[in-house]
Order: sequence, then C-alpha cells, then structure tokens
Amino acid sequence: VLLAAAALTGCTATANPDANGGSSAESDLDADCRATKSDAGLEVTLTVSPCPPTGGGAAGTAGVEVKDAGGKAVPGAKVEINPEMPNMKMKGGNQTARPKGDGYEAKLVLGMPGEWRITVTVVPAAGEKSTTAFNLTAKD
Repeated sequence: VLLAAAALTGCTATANPDANGGSSAESDLDADCRATKSDAGLEVTLTVSPCPPTGGGAAGTAGVEVKDAGGKAVPGAKVEINPEMPNMKMKGGNQTARPKGDGYEAKLVLGMPGEWRITVTVVPAAGEKSTTAFNLTAKD
C-alpha cells in the first residue's frame, strides 16, 4: 500500500494559473474583455472587441498594450496575433498589429463560436521576444 501511495504521489500535477496559455479552456478575459500576462520582461495586455467576443460573424479587433518592466509603453515593436482553436486544430491565421495610440491593433477573426487561444508575439526594437497566450470563449 505504501508503494502504491508513493507511486501515486509522484503522478500528481498542479495547474499553474499564471502559465501563459496553459491547457485550460477557461477564459482569461475579465468582464471588460481584457487580460494581462508577462513574458521576457514585457507586460502584454490583450483587449478584444466586440465584448463578449463572437465567433462566425464579422471580424473584431484585438488591441494590444505592451509595457516594459518600468511600466512604460514599448513603441516600435513587431506585434503578431495568432488565433487558434486548439480543440478543433483550427488556426485563424497570423495578423500583424499596427501601431495605434500607445499600443497596437489587429483584425481578429474567430471563425466559429467556442474555445480559442490567442497567441500574441512581441518582438521589440531592442530586447527579447515575448510570447503570451490568452484563452477566450467566443459566443454565437
């Protein structure tokens, strides 16, 4: 019995809610359809419009704010948005975000309602590449 308990103890896993993307289908977005994650010293905030996100309809937008460790906006970065539906193995295609105000904006096409993962890749003019992933649920 002790051997079985020891073997089972080594097989437990703990979910990390701070992990970028993870395997959970639970939406990362708050009530305002915003979420923030960090990677490679950058803080990346994704804002999705319309709110709540819809699938199968007209294109929406993905707003991205990128800040450095000091909380300052990061201008001149290359920002790409890649929506994918992991459960369906469906990719939405990369969109290059354009500068808008202190951030960036890209078209966001969610081909159908369901669970989506939006990967945001940021390559700053100086510094390390950052990749963050945000889970969301698109409604009808």
